[in-house]
Amino acid sequence: MHYKKKQNREQLMMVSYETMISPDNPIRLIDLMCKKFVSDNPLHEHWKGNKNEGRKSYPPDAMLGLLVYGYFNGISSSRKLENETYRNIEVLWLMEGLQPDHWTVCEFRRTNKGLIKNFLKSFRQFLLEESYAIGDKLVFDGTKVKAYARREMLTSESIKEKLKNIDKSIAEYLSKLESNDSHDDQLELARKEIEELKEQVKKLKKSKYKLEDAKKELANSGKKQIAPNDKDAILVKGRDGKYPGYNVQAGVETKGHFIMIADVTTQPNDQQQLANCAESAIEQIGIIPKEVSADKGYGNTTQIVELEANGETQCYIPLPITKREKEEKIGIKFEYDKRNDTYTCPQGKKLYLFVKNKKHNNAVYKVYKCYQCNDCPIREMCTQSKTGRTVTRNINQEKIDSYKEKLKTNYSKERIKERKQIVEHPFGTIKWLMGKFNFLLTGKEKVQIEFDLYSTAYNIKRLINCASTTELMAKMTKYNWAIAQ
Repeated sequence: MHYKKKQNREQLMMVSYETMISPDNPIRLIDLMCKKFVSDNPLHEHWKGNKNEGRKSYPPDAMLGLLVYGYFNGISSSRKLENETYRNIEVLWLMEGLQPDHWTVCEFRRTNKGLIKNFLKSFRQFLLEESYAIGDKLVFDGTKVKAYARREMLTSESIKEKLKNIDKSIAEYLSKLESNDSHDDQLELARKEIEELKEQVKKLKKSKYKLEDAKKELANSGKKQIAPNDKDAILVKGRDGKYPGYNVQAGVETKGHFIMIADVTTQPNDQQQLANCAESAIEQIGIIPKEVSADKGYGNTTQIVELEANGETQCYIPLPITKREKEEKIGIKFEYDKRNDTYTCPQGKKLYLFVKNKKHNNAVYKVYKCYQCNDCPIREMCTQSKTGRTVTRNINQEKIDSYKEKLKTNYSKERIKERKQIVEHPFGTIKWLMGKFNFLLTGKEKVQIEFDLYSTAYNIKRLINCASTTELMAKMTKYNWAIAQ
């Protein structure tokens, strides 16, 4: 037979893990980053193992490296990461023979929020200082991610119904137990049935306690619905319908397209997120952005005006079409007279100031009212109010009008146009890498840990496209990873 000859499995070979890992393998970069970060921050968060007492702990650089490597390669499950420590040559090299179990991996990830966040923060500073990224031009976007919880969320009514059914089932099981106990001839079959009934009652009582806990949480939080497994999760709407999840926010810089901010929020949409994203940029990279772009979901005029008021930040965010603008397209246009502080309707009638300071959705408005609508020929098109048409005016309307004019410039149009090319592919890349992008940890703080790991993995993938591994390692070796105290 004309086949290549196989090697004998029992043949002894002079080989090491080091020789199996090529010099430009990205795992060398991950290993160096984690070791440098830990060595430059020796007392960070009082890591286990700093005290010479008790059972020895796994080194934090090895555990951090394992997590970063996992998310870099689309592996977020602690059980799968445990398996990799036994069969994956790259992980065997990375861990240098250490094989933590899945509980140890999960516990390290769960309890080291600050470590992972600061590691990502230091990595971003490296990107900025080495000019791979810039921090003064950011593009924001959000996506909905499913929480580690059942799709069905509980309401007060559904909890009440479930508790009623559980009480009924418990009563039935207890009745059967009483019937079996009353028999004198306790056969083996009868004893087995009694044990099974007791186990069923135990499970039902456990479910009842969990539902009662969710009922209290629902009452205290003021929410309309809750996911028992992750009480911080909210009901979000995505391509797969409605489900418990989080609205995660990313801020991507415009040079290397690295993720500069990564936040997990419990707001169902992006309407109120612009101010939070801008504040996160200052907190996470220490830079006030000069330019901010986003889609019209962030088109909150109140927050845009406030953000531009500092004179350092310019926004390039398209605004959603308002009801007034839709009316103008069919000829119903109201002209404002600044001198007299009145509006004039298409029929020449005056609208006078009716309410001075009306608050709505964190904005303040003036309300103008027309008292001559009875005989108006276009009344049915204009208003359904019996008392006359009203028009609201934002107290910052002049600034809003100025902002709308700015959006018409060529520069603004270019910034808005390039938004998709910058900010949408990070989420696409993460979802492609991780498959069905669902969180595995519960609670907002722990979910933030996961998203920080996703962001780190994405940034590393972007970085290795910018320079060779050996070049990057040379720069990282010289870089000081110490966290500013």
